[in-house]
Amino acid sequence: MSADNHRDDDTLLSVFQLIDSSFPTGGFAHSFGLETYTQHSLVNDRWTFETYLRSVLQHGIRRGDAVAVTLAHKVTDLEHVINLDTRLTALKTPDESRQGSIKTGKQFLRNASLLFGHEKLDAYRSYIQSGKCVGHHAIAYGLVTQSASIDLHTSLLGYLHAYVVGQVSAAIRLIPLGATEGQLVIQAVHPELVEIATLVEYADQEDLGNFTPGLDIRSMQHERLYSRLFVS
Repeated sequence: MSADNHRDDDTLLSVFQLIDSSFPTGGFAHSFGLETYTQHSLVNDRWTFETYLRSVLQHGIRRGDAVAVTLAHKVTDLEHVINLDTRLTALKTPDESRQGSIKTGKQFLRNASLLFGHEKLDAYRSYIQSGKCVGHHAIAYGLVTQSASIDLHTSLLGYLHAYVVGQVSAAIRLIPLGATEGQLVIQAVHPELVEIATLVEYADQEDLGNFTPGLDIRSMQHERLYSRLFVS
């Protein structure tokens, strides 16, 4: 086997490790607004969940976190990380969703830095500790995958897949959704993940944004639900 094949294998294994549900980020504790939709019976089966997931992917993740991953992965001047972190914070209007992104981001960065040490990761952590940044998951992920020499397209597919798997995991507990149905949903949205990853590879700062008013409202309502399984 050639050295190039070995490098490809290492890259894939690194992605698998970073997006694995067992990687310590605390993401399992967050539904990012889905719980409110299920309690209001707006998402109550495989089909309504799949519709919900496609909408969030296209109107939220594509222009928001996916673009942030791209910009972080491409960053050369670390001062740009501060601006990116600030802008992403402003985009995440609901407090629970914003705090969820920050909490999972800090945990991801701390643990990933032990595996893929790099001066950019150290710099981002120092910015967070000094209060210049708050530490979002998408930004940390982009910096880590760049530091691990994982190409951007593969990094984006990994991030998007991990998001979908996290939502399916939450849906299985909330709807409830059968495990097999959950896998069918994951497979059904594969084309959209490829489409989004391909589009945002060429994104710049002006592309960062989202439009998910319904999700924002449901996310804000989450903290006032009578009972909750998730933090967000």
